[in-house]
Amino acid sequence: MNNRVIVRCFALLFAVSMPLALFAQTGTVAGRVTDQDGNPLVGANVLIVGTNMGAATGMDGDYSMASVTAGDYKVSANYIGYATSSEQVSVLAGSVTELNFSLRASAIDMNEIVVTGTGVAVEKAKLGNTVGTVKMDELAGSPVSSVDQILTGRIPGVQVNLNGGLAGEGAEIRIRGTSSISQSNQPTIYVDGIRLDNSTNAGGMNWNGGVPGRMSEINPDAIERIEVLKGATASALYGSKATNGIINIITKQGAIGKPKFSFKMAQTTGSYDESRYKENTGFARTDDQASRMKHMFSADASSKSEGGSYSGKTWEIMSIPFAGMLYDKASGNTMSASVEGGVPGATYFANVRYQTFDGPFDNNATLGGLPVGDGNDADNKFMSSATLNILPSDNLKVRIHTFYTGRIQSTIQNNNNIYGITSLIQMGKPEFATALSYGDAVDNYTGSFAWATAREVTFRQLNSDLDNTLVSTTVTYTPGNNLTLKGNFGLNMTNGRGESYMPYRWAADNKSSYYRDGYLAIGRRQQKELTLDIRASHNMEMGNLSFETVGGFNANNMVRKFIEGWGNQFPGPGLQVLGALNAPQSGSSFVETIEAGYLFQERVGVGDYLFATLSMRLDATSTFGEEFQTVTYPRVGLSYLLTEMMGPLGPLSTLRLRGSWGQSGNQPGAFDQYTTYAPWSSLEGPGLRPGNVGNPALGPEITTETEVGFDFGILNDKIGGEFAYFSKITTDGLVPQSFPPSGGFANTQLTNIGEWTASGWELGLNANVVRSSQLTVDVYGALSYLEDELTSLGGAPEQKVGGSYPRYRNFLTKGFPIAALFGAKLVDTEYPIDLNNDGVCESKSELLAAFTGSETMSILSGWGPCLDVPTDADVTAKRAKTAGDRLAWYIGKPRPDYMGSFGANITIMRNIQINAMFETRFGNFGYSNLTDAFRKANPYIGRNIMGASITERDFMTGGVDASFNPKYDANERLAAAKEWVETWQSLSPYSGLNLVEDGDFVRFRELSITYRVPSETVSRFGLTNMSVSFAGRNIMLWTDYSGIDPELNAGSAQDGGLNMFRESIDAFGVPIPRTFTMSVNFGF
Repeated sequence: MNNRVIVRCFALLFAVSMPLALFAQTGTVAGRVTDQDGNPLVGANVLIVGTNMGAATGMDGDYSMASVTAGDYKVSANYIGYATSSEQVSVLAGSVTELNFSLRASAIDMNEIVVTGTGVAVEKAKLGNTVGTVKMDELAGSPVSSVDQILTGRIPGVQVNLNGGLAGEGAEIRIRGTSSISQSNQPTIYVDGIRLDNSTNAGGMNWNGGVPGRMSEINPDAIERIEVLKGATASALYGSKATNGIINIITKQGAIGKPKFSFKMAQTTGSYDESRYKENTGFARTDDQASRMKHMFSADASSKSEGGSYSGKTWEIMSIPFAGMLYDKASGNTMSASVEGGVPGATYFANVRYQTFDGPFDNNATLGGLPVGDGNDADNKFMSSATLNILPSDNLKVRIHTFYTGRIQSTIQNNNNIYGITSLIQMGKPEFATALSYGDAVDNYTGSFAWATAREVTFRQLNSDLDNTLVSTTVTYTPGNNLTLKGNFGLNMTNGRGESYMPYRWAADNKSSYYRDGYLAIGRRQQKELTLDIRASHNMEMGNLSFETVGGFNANNMVRKFIEGWGNQFPGPGLQVLGALNAPQSGSSFVETIEAGYLFQERVGVGDYLFATLSMRLDATSTFGEEFQTVTYPRVGLSYLLTEMMGPLGPLSTLRLRGSWGQSGNQPGAFDQYTTYAPWSSLEGPGLRPGNVGNPALGPEITTETEVGFDFGILNDKIGGEFAYFSKITTDGLVPQSFPPSGGFANTQLTNIGEWTASGWELGLNANVVRSSQLTVDVYGALSYLEDELTSLGGAPEQKVGGSYPRYRNFLTKGFPIAALFGAKLVDTEYPIDLNNDGVCESKSELLAAFTGSETMSILSGWGPCLDVPTDADVTAKRAKTAGDRLAWYIGKPRPDYMGSFGANITIMRNIQINAMFETRFGNFGYSNLTDAFRKANPYIGRNIMGASITERDFMTGGVDASFNPKYDANERLAAAKEWVETWQSLSPYSGLNLVEDGDFVRFRELSITYRVPSETVSRFGLTNMSVSFAGRNIMLWTDYSGIDPELNAGSAQDGGLNMFRESIDAFGVPIPRTFTMSVNFGF
């Protein structure tokens, strides 16, 4: 972290809090905000429209805005759960103008202001498409500390994939499903109109899990609201980076008034739900194994067996919670300070925030009495943000905004990784455990069969050191005649350093031989995003008609540099630099892209009830091939407020119909258009090898979307909601295509040949259930449905996630959902067992004869599952993709049909606020339980969960008696064989068998309880407000899924490529932690 940057941020915080001496002939606007029963509304916002002047009401609903320049104004008041109200007022110099508001309870607000692709604020009622909005003042006390947590469950159609439960791990966001099968599906993020680096690989090192993302580096305490533009109909004006959706983040800017200081202190604790981890089980086959297991585990209080405490007999199954030995309580602290205020002519807001979180991994743990290594799971951030608004004159406004985040994050080896802590600890088999104290050569307490001991890999470290800086300036000039000119210029610069480190002689138990003398890899990644945006807007009215015209130019320049070095073999301990390695290697890359576009929009209104919008963007980018010059993205929209024109329609107090159609794009990578050659080193010296084939006609993917919907309010808007149906098709999809290797180019080449579709609907509901002076109850819910299909690969063959790795069963196959799951399926018969691998299931009598004998037998010794074979009829009915292929059965899809959330906001006696939210995903939700597939079936790193161990033991022995003596019963062997193939057998060569489970779940996502200390009490201490909050996150999980967590993915989020479809795969990750936070907020 750069100390000079921190000093400058603190200096700016101090500077903007100093009074600014600007003088004018001013007056005061003051009054009270109540509900329609006369009860005061605490915390309502009162704003003078078109200015930076505003105030919040106190405990009695009173507000006051001083230093208001004399003149005529429109003043609005808004409060959560109430309809916005506006009044005209004349302010006289030296006088107090009283203005009171009585707000009507409303579950829908058609006057909400949003910022669309034109960069111009507009009422939501005028748009033909949906815009999702989250206001931070509605989340006071909620346990959210990053943008992905803010968005989780709050906007229909927005799916936040958490990937894993490691500290600081980046999230993946999908808006209305998959937009591309080769390029990134992450939405584009803008902060106050400036594009932000939203890379998923912030530190430049591509680990399996725990990789930090840039989205969590945006300071939540500086955010005023977040707007989400979901589809092509909403995001068309953002051009060739818009198909994945747009997230607009608007930061706080302060209001005229004396300085207001706010402080927050919070303490967090958390833990994993260790019950989600299945205990490690095993049994001794020989007396020597039994003796060793008794020596190592009989005294361990956590070990147990079928009969109670473990006695150390052969064939006696013992269990022990190895994973739980590595985890303890998580802890974290947050400190935040803000100041805001201003005088006529200038306003300011500034915040600093320091946040630490040490995850549940316990680096002080022991395994078998031996301490673990220095690997850690922690994320520490320093954040600062400042905004200064200057109004040199009535028609000129200058806004300067900056933020800085410095971050240090560490994570452990994890996920589907043979050297992962989380994988080796779960692969451990007690019968393979060894100990020096027993005379063995290796201390291997958890019984790791291969690669390394679980304790050894805790000495490996994965570290990131990250910086994120944004500086922007916005100049708005209004020369008159309803004309506004606006220029926005900004720079986002990110730096990341990722490090993978294995100390000298890290294999402390003397098992692993992998880089025994150490290893070090360091990657440095720097990215700059420059944004230039110039807009002109003009408003005009002609009788009952209104015209809003916007035109502009937008350009973005992205420059990314990456350099890395790596090597192995340190000469001794204590060294952690590349120069100390034996023959280190290095590499580097440089990427630059430029995008530019012109945009135009015309909106015509008829009265206050009918609005039609026509817009288009002409776009060009350096990533297009030389034969592809520009592309035009059109959009049309219509909004019709029936009740505004006709009045209430029975119980419908508000009804708006809307529709829109539009196109947006997704651009290829920087070098995909070019024929390239890559450097190559050999014994003969340096040289070049073929890279890309090149495609001069390469262009963007084009997504065309249609959306129709309606907004409604019932019973004087006490119940409100919105519904949208959308259908989109992506043409000219960028598909990796292979060409004959005889041409010398073995790599695939992106080509515009693909097509895929998606459709669905989204519903949001709000209701004001109770409104009184002592109690308010608001409830809400959201539900969305999505289906997609890969309709064409342009003749290219299907693609498999993970390439030749057989255990990932996600495919990109024509005619099926994107990333559909395919695998093996048993023949539907009583005993689906094949004795001689001829594909024919044997009869019960044949099986009993084969399983008769007075000696032990091994699982799959000459027999295996009897697999079903798809027919042409199965292919036609889409039950399978290929006839005759036993692994071609369609066994599910990795995304649920439905996503939803529901919750309530309750206020008791105006002082106690309770907020709760539940989230759910369900419907054809196929979740690949790869963790248990290994643990169920693999003879060396699995068969170590209770059911699999019992079944294997009972087949081997024909069952055991009460003293664990083998019975050699053929019927028990047959029952065990049947259970084995139907429940436990998985992995290659039966890939997909017993792999996919129902991933449906309901999660108690958030609960917060806030107590606001009465104003008469806090005023005694010189404070204006004080509150105490208790909040929980990821509190409970209800699911039939048997694995670790139905929100895990096999790897961190990806910026494109097939690996981004490693979704809904549970592969030795860690569960989402349950956290609880106590916080105190106060201000003066």
